Amino acid sequence: MSNSNSQSFEEMMKELEGIVQKLDNENVSLEESLNLYQRGMKLSATCDETLKDAEKKVNELMTDENVENEETIDNDGE
Repeated sequence: MSNSNSQSFEEMMKELEGIVQKLDNENVSLEESLNLYQRGMKLSATCDETLKDAEKKVNELMTDENVENEETIDNDGE
């Protein structure tokens, strides 16, 4: 299994989907199930963090754009 630090969000999601399919559809040993579950939890946490960071950046960009628009309106009104 790959290191999640070097994987893109999309790659991590694809790996996570593969883990879920293995756990749902294949006969895997208890030890392998536990390893897959642990890897899935790490991937899930990393994906969640990535999404939260992206949301924060989008909110910052929207805030910056709103401030710029307000400044433009104020300057046009003078």
